[in-house]
Amino acid sequence: MVSSTNSQFKEKTLDVLMKTTPLISPVAGVLLEAALGIEKASTSGEISTLEEEAKRQEISLHMAKMQAQVAQELAIAHRIENAVEVEIEEYYEGEGKGGLSANTDGVSASMSLGGQGRKVVKRVYRFTGSRE
Repeated sequence: MVSSTNSQFKEKTLDVLMKTTPLISPVAGVLLEAALGIEKASTSGEISTLEEEAKRQEISLHMAKMQAQVAQELAIAHRIENAVEVEIEEYYEGEGKGGLSANTDGVSASMSLGGQGRKVVKRVYRFTGSRE
C-alpha cells in the first residue's frame, strides 16, 4: 500500500512539474518511466530483464535530451522575439586530428599513434526589456 501511494505521489509531482516547466518536461517523463521500469525489472530478478530495461532507458533518455534541446531553442527564440534588446555571443569550434603509422624493414618494426583535439564553446544570451 505504501509503495502504491508513494508511486502515485511521484507521478502527481512529476505531472505538475511537466505541465509547469516545459523545458524539463521530456526529461521528467523519462525519469518517471525509468523509475517504474526499474521497479518492475528488479522484481523479476533476471539479469537479462534488467539489461533490456537499461538499454530501453538509455534510448529514452537520449530522445528526451534531444527534445529538451529543441524546447530550449524554442524558448530562446521566443525570448528573442519578445525582447526589446538582444545581445548574442556565440563561439563554436571543433577540431580533431589523428594518425597511425607503421614501418618495417624485415628485421624490426615500429608503429606510432597520435591524436590531437581542440574545442572552444561559448554561448551568452542577454535579453533586456519585454514587448507587450
